[in-house]
Amino acid sequence: MKTSINLRFLLALAAALAAGYALYASWHWPFRTALFPRVIGVPLLGLALFEMALSAFSSEKKPEGHAVDFALTTEVDPTLAHRRTLAIFTWTLGFLVLILLTGFPLAVPLFVFLYLKVVGREGWGLTLLLTAISWLFMEGLFNRLLHLPFPQGWLFSLFGY
Repeated sequence: MKTSINLRFLLALAAALAAGYALYASWHWPFRTALFPRVIGVPLLGLALFEMALSAFSSEKKPEGHAVDFALTTEVDPTLAHRRTLAIFTWTLGFLVLILLTGFPLAVPLFVFLYLKVVGREGWGLTLLLTAISWLFMEGLFNRLLHLPFPQGWLFSLFGY
C-alpha cells in the first residue's frame, strides 16, 4: 500500500510542478495570452496540492474482499471486434491526415460530413445540418471569438492560399 501512496504523491507533485511552471511562465504575459494557462493552471495547482495532502496524510485501509474482475464482452465475434477496431483507427488516422492536408477549421466539418454519410449512413438533411453546425462552431468559437489562427493545411500552403 505504501508504494501506491508514494506513486499518487509523485504524480500529484508532477502535476503541481507543471501547473506552477505554467502560472510562473505566464506571469508577465498579456492578459489574453495568459488567460488559458491561468484558467487551467490555477485549478490544476489547487487540485494537485489537495491530492498531495490527501496522499501524504491519509492512511488507506487494506481492501476487503476480492478485486473486481474486468472482462471484455464475449458476445462479439473476435473478427468483428478486430474489424471495428481497425475501422476506428483508420478513421482516426484519416482525420489526422485531413487536418494536415486541409487545416483544422476545414477538416472538422469535412470529417463530420464524411463520417455521417459513410459510417452513419445518415440522410442528407441531418448530415448537412450537423456539418454546418460543426463549421459554425469552429468558425465562431476559434476564429471569431477567440481569434486563434490555425496553420494552413499542406494543400493550401502548396498552392499559396
